[in-house]
Amino acid sequence: MKNFELGWHDCVVEVSPTVPRFINVTIGYPGLSACPATAKEIVKLLADQGLSLVGKPDFGPNRKEITDFSQLSDDEKRELIAQDTKYGHVVCRCETVTEGEIVEAIKRGATTVDGIKHRTRVGMGRCQSGFCRSRVISILAREFGISEQEVTMAGDKSQELLYRGKQLLEGGESICDKKLM
Repeated sequence: MKNFELGWHDCVVEVSPTVPRFINVTIGYPGLSACPATAKEIVKLLADQGLSLVGKPDFGPNRKEITDFSQLSDDEKRELIAQDTKYGHVVCRCETVTEGEIVEAIKRGATTVDGIKHRTRVGMGRCQSGFCRSRVISILAREFGISEQEVTMAGDKSQELLYRGKQLLEGGESICDKKLM
């Protein structure tokens, strides 16, 4: 499907001519509003290519959002803190994100600093993670039972902490002597 109505962009949803079951998708304007129709077209194209599409019987299309502590009334905040004291500990001051929200994001699948950020807004405020990043790393390490050095920004080799405090000074090595990646 191509759209040249505006004359400056191309919207493409088509099967790759060289890679089986690979769909090329390019969406210019209108962008987000085209997503539902694009998804339906992709499903149709994949089925046409012979992919067996099986519905997930336990799929729930609606899921409860992570509680946004900053949007609650004072009474609701007190009630939530009474249920789980982690909601009484503000980790991100700028966005008023609590430890409870971060733990909830982890329970729902967040495994990296960016994963937490995208689900809770932590680190998106005025200080841009200057205050809260170290606490987020600590919480991720604690919840997964790993060292803080194993926590990543976005997975794979995006390690957040390369060394423990003063580790380079104690070893007599320069940071230039260490291979970072």
